[in-house]
Amino acid sequence: MAPVQIGSDGQLVPVGAPTSAPQPPPAAPATQGVRLSVLIEFLLQRTYHEITLLAELLPRKTDMERKIEIVQFASRTRQLFVRLLALVKWASNAGKVEKCAMISAFLDQQAFLFVDTADRLASLARDALVHARLPSFAIPFAIDVLTTGSYPRLPTCIRDKIIPPDPITKAEKQTTLNQLNQILRHRLVTTDLPPQLANLTVANGRVKFRVDGEFEATLTVMGDDPDIPWRLLKLEILVEDKETGDGRALVHSMQVNYIHELVQSRLFADEKPLQDMYNCLHSFCLSLQLEVLHSQTLMLIRERWGDLVQVERYLPAKCLTLAVWNQQVLGRKTGTASVHKVSIKIDETDGSKPLQISHEPLLPVCDSKLMERAMKIDHLSVEKLLIDSVHARSHQKLQELKAILKSNNPSDNSFIETALPTLVIPILEPCGRSECLHIFVDLHSGMLQPMLYGIDQSMLDDIEKTINDDMKRIITWLQQLKFWLGEQRCRQSVKHLPTLCTDILHLSNSASHPVGNLSKHRLFIRLTRLPQYYIVVEMFDAANSPTELQYKYYFLSVSQLEGEDGLPCAQLLQQFKPNLEELVQDLSSGRMVRPGTKRKLSGEQGATEPKKPKRSGEMCAFNKELAHLVAMCDTNMPLIGLRCELSNMEIPHQGVQVEGDGCSHAIRLLRVPPSKGVGEETRKALDRSLLDCTFRLQGRNNRTWVAELVFASCPLNSTSSKEQASTRHVYLTYENPLSEPVGGRKVVEMFLNDWNSISQLYECVLEFSRALPEMPSYLSLFSEIRLYNYRKLVLCYGNTKGSSVTIQWNSVTQRFHLALGTVGPNSGCSNCHNIILHQLQEMFNKTPNVVQLLQVLSDTQAPLNAINKLPTVPMLGLTQRTNTAYQCFSILPQSPTHIRLAFRNMYCIDIYCRSRGVVAIRDGAYSLFDNTKIVEGFYPAPGLKTFLNMFVDSNQDARRRSVNEDDNPPSPVGVDVMDTLMPHIPAQPTIRGQGVYPPLTSPPTPYHGNVAPSPSMMPTQSPGNIHAANSPSGALRAPSPFGPTPSPSSLGISMGQTSNFASPHGALDPSSPYPMVSPSQRTGTWPGSPQVSGPSPGARIHGMSPGNPSLHSPIPDASHSPRAGPSSQVMPTSMPPPRKLPQRSWAASIPTILTHNALHVLLLPSPTMCVVPGIAGSYLCSPLERFLGSVIMRRHLQRIIQLEPNLTIVNSNEPGVIMFKTEVLKCRVALNPKSYQTLQLKVTPENAGPWSQEELQVLEKFFETRVAGPPFKYNTLNAFTKLLGAPTNILRDCVRIMKLELFPDQAAQLKWNVQFCLTIPPSAPPIAPPGTIAVVLKTKMLFFLQLTQRLPVPQEPISIIVPIVYDMATGLTQQADIPRQHSSSGAAALMVSSILRRFNEHHPARPGECTIFASVHELMANLTLNPGGRP
Repeated sequence: MAPVQIGSDGQLVPVGAPTSAPQPPPAAPATQGVRLSVLIEFLLQRTYHEITLLAELLPRKTDMERKIEIVQFASRTRQLFVRLLALVKWASNAGKVEKCAMISAFLDQQAFLFVDTADRLASLARDALVHARLPSFAIPFAIDVLTTGSYPRLPTCIRDKIIPPDPITKAEKQTTLNQLNQILRHRLVTTDLPPQLANLTVANGRVKFRVDGEFEATLTVMGDDPDIPWRLLKLEILVEDKETGDGRALVHSMQVNYIHELVQSRLFADEKPLQDMYNCLHSFCLSLQLEVLHSQTLMLIRERWGDLVQVERYLPAKCLTLAVWNQQVLGRKTGTASVHKVSIKIDETDGSKPLQISHEPLLPVCDSKLMERAMKIDHLSVEKLLIDSVHARSHQKLQELKAILKSNNPSDNSFIETALPTLVIPILEPCGRSECLHIFVDLHSGMLQPMLYGIDQSMLDDIEKTINDDMKRIITWLQQLKFWLGEQRCRQSVKHLPTLCTDILHLSNSASHPVGNLSKHRLFIRLTRLPQYYIVVEMFDAANSPTELQYKYYFLSVSQLEGEDGLPCAQLLQQFKPNLEELVQDLSSGRMVRPGTKRKLSGEQGATEPKKPKRSGEMCAFNKELAHLVAMCDTNMPLIGLRCELSNMEIPHQGVQVEGDGCSHAIRLLRVPPSKGVGEETRKALDRSLLDCTFRLQGRNNRTWVAELVFASCPLNSTSSKEQASTRHVYLTYENPLSEPVGGRKVVEMFLNDWNSISQLYECVLEFSRALPEMPSYLSLFSEIRLYNYRKLVLCYGNTKGSSVTIQWNSVTQRFHLALGTVGPNSGCSNCHNIILHQLQEMFNKTPNVVQLLQVLSDTQAPLNAINKLPTVPMLGLTQRTNTAYQCFSILPQSPTHIRLAFRNMYCIDIYCRSRGVVAIRDGAYSLFDNTKIVEGFYPAPGLKTFLNMFVDSNQDARRRSVNEDDNPPSPVGVDVMDTLMPHIPAQPTIRGQGVYPPLTSPPTPYHGNVAPSPSMMPTQSPGNIHAANSPSGALRAPSPFGPTPSPSSLGISMGQTSNFASPHGALDPSSPYPMVSPSQRTGTWPGSPQVSGPSPGARIHGMSPGNPSLHSPIPDASHSPRAGPSSQVMPTSMPPPRKLPQRSWAASIPTILTHNALHVLLLPSPTMCVVPGIAGSYLCSPLERFLGSVIMRRHLQRIIQLEPNLTIVNSNEPGVIMFKTEVLKCRVALNPKSYQTLQLKVTPENAGPWSQEELQVLEKFFETRVAGPPFKYNTLNAFTKLLGAPTNILRDCVRIMKLELFPDQAAQLKWNVQFCLTIPPSAPPIAPPGTIAVVLKTKMLFFLQLTQRLPVPQEPISIIVPIVYDMATGLTQQADIPRQHSSSGAAALMVSSILRRFNEHHPARPGECTIFASVHELMANLTLNPGGRP
């Protein structure tokens, strides 16, 4: 609210509003208003006051009076507050009133001005204008203006006083200044000029006098009259304080003006004006300089020097006295030591002189330059003056100390450095600069301060205290420092060597041993690599040379009993020969040295000329003799220790030998001890080939031993370019342990272990070298020797030699160690034999035969390459437990040639690698001991035998003819019958005649009998026979026991050198490395095998024997061999379908022989055969996985039918066929007879119902491609069986949806592709875990569809999951109401629900009609989403 004030009439008006009274004069103060808040407060206080009075007075009055008073108070207060209310209401519009009042006041003022103007004009007309007259007309002036345009009749005084005269020209100015310069020069010549003003300059009519460090004055004269006084134009004070003035002027401008006026007055009045001007200004400048020095001293005391400098007296404009080096102040009571003073004063006798410097006591006459600097203060710096003063005194003090040294040693080489007062004293000649004792003088305190690199601070403090008390005591300290420096030189000389220096060595027998008689100045140097040895250095004073030392060197050996913690005991103390280093050098160069002379480190004594110490960096402090002794002991003692160990272990050697130019040493062995476990022939061959064995030390730390072995006549020739010389050098490196002395027993033991490794490998290599000429040519092409360095043997194998195997002996485990790798272009890939590395290593350690190893590698490389392509990654959702992962294939090696494959922990496949490019495959679920027994944990795979026969080579007709006999084995027959049928066996020499597989005349030892078998691979009875001696093969044949078997010798059969390699599955030809004897022909019991009652299955005609590989899997000839060329790549798809044969439960236990190519096709992931490519699944898997998966699905189906109430099992006489029926359909499920890789469904309606043939075909095709196909999930099959049990109308609609999925191109008008989800996908709404059955049939049906948008352009399609619920009672099809997590998918769900709801409204369901397909078709045709964004 606007403030108010009381007007002149007593009314309340807003502040600033005009009142009705006339305006007060401007000088009168305006009446101040009252704020409304203050007015209200006053009224309240007044009312409160009246109430208080009433409360005190009314009790004394009568009742009537009280009533009257109360009524009067109420009336009066009411009127007052009514006025206040009116005022408040009026003040709310005070702004408008104020504007009106201002307008009114302005109009009143204008009216007043009009009236006043009229009054004044009237008065002027009546009084002033009565007598007014006009002047005469200025006719001449008008004529001038009109005619000439100018007014020339103005008075001239105006021009003279206003218009300035014209300035003079530059030439006139220069002439005038030159004349003035002449006048000034004449005046200076004729005037008495002080000599201090000789530095003057005359120019531009001025003379400038400059006195450096004081002032600069500029004068001139105002005329050429000699009596005209000098005029001071400018005065500048040149006194500066660069230390404390901060760059500011020391004299204020007002002070300068005052001095200017004072000097000008002197110039006017004095007879000698210039002399008087100089005296005045010089006196002022000296006083100013003295004041500056005093202020600098105070700042110096306050900031840096403290009590080290004191102001004893200061008289302004007179003198300043400073005291330094006050020993009493420093706290050093040195008796009557005088205080050093520096006085700065103004000369009272001659005021023209500068400041005078005096010293007390007087400065010594030591250096003229130092004296000159200490007596001047033209720099105006008191600190520099003090430093120059104490610098001169410090130089004097050091000269006194140098004289003391000279008196003690006439050849003293100490010298003084003047830059910083320092006395440099060489302690031990020759002496480097860093080894000299530097004695400084503290400029602040005057104390002597010693400094020596590397010495303890406490010793420096003692030296400082001693020499400051008595300088002569420095001689004693120099003697101590000489021995200290000699010891430091010894320490530094061996610092880079493996040593440990100590002054004291505690010995248990030091009192009785000569080591206790050494001088007190000694140093013990311990060899860290040889802790029982010491080098002792003893130091003596040199005669007639106080700055030199003599050294003696001793070799000390100590001993300490093992396990004791007491003091060591000194053993041997022997002095080294003097001048040992020179003696060695002289002997090496052929010169002789005079013996008996002691070597001095100081050099020659004849040098009398003093030499300054050498600069740092020169090797004057290096004790070459000591370093040579330590290095020699450190180098030779390890060799001596090794020699002793060799002698203790009775290893003959030549001792320590010097090699080269005497710079290296070596120990050469004469014979290496023979290794244990190596044959005598190998030892002799290795000793003959070993030419040299030498031990040397290598490296800077002398802890690395290198044993060099030189071999000749290497038994193998490798392809390495480094191994083509006639001799081979092998280097063995040994790091000596820190806990062992260098050259100890540990090194010899490590060498013997390496020698044992070389011997073991050499024995294996010798056998390999003997077998190389007789090794088959295909093995020679298959492998090559890449490296043999006596420590390891590296063989590269394969068609491209891209795989490698490294053989070496491990001395720790006492076994051969195999390492597999890849080389060349395959480098970085995995070696396929890593799967059976453990089995290969066990086999090789039992029979270390390289040819046998190569044979196994050759036989197993192609099968293992195929096996490595099988998926081994665990997968989820394969069984009812969707969260449990199951491994697809588990690869379980049983032996080097036996690989077991476990499929989903249910089915087991045994793969046996045979020679000549074939493998044998059987069902591993059957026991090896008894074909009628099942291995616990596995299930037989029905139809495996028939499935594998599809991959048998098409040319093996004999095998196909015997399939039926294998499944139905006849009774055993005698050997005579077998002999009659022998001519029907294909002859094998034809294959050998082609030269691909030459016979082995000296095969290696069979290896299968030596490999530790797995529990399922124990020796077992097996059907088999022995071919007659007159058979075309002429070799021992065996059936298939499929496991490691005893050698033929253990069965009573003698095998000559021409016998074949051992085989667990029987030999395919005479060159096969796997011979096996049939148990039916054994002469006694088979050791370790179970006894089976009854006749052996192998004692029958060989044409019907499951173990005769020549009948059911003949070896392909060269044209069909894997090495024969492109013609051998026969795909099973071109094979004719096998015959329908009756299956036996144990038929799959009999092995099926496949070529490597067929195995590769069997295990390589490929598309499903016999399936339309457009509807085949995207999951690629191998034929074996498809077969086993189909068998698993068939097994699951049997269980599901038993649990599903809507399905009824139907008995079937066909093996491997499952028949069941629903209410309207009969179903038959069996493997595809053409491929055995898919499970087929055959549906037949019970009666002639609504089913069409096309619908039935769609149902069958959907089952084959989407249900029973990869990845073979249990829940997928279970969901499909639930659909089969659904009512007919519902199932038919589902089939029509399946048709849209299988053949999307037939519905081109639709915008979406559909996929029937039998299990819940991961992107579905969270109703159940992913992988759960997605079909629920109760009163309502719940199922899931995946819709994928059709896009014309190639971009990522949009897919949505639609859960659909069908109410069987009402016939309504709608989207399931499931909460969704993402709002983006919620928009698509709303659109789907809207379309289905609109369809139900326009197409109400009729009784008995299913609306599933119609609703889904409507949804696929009308659902529209943004192609650029996700739903």
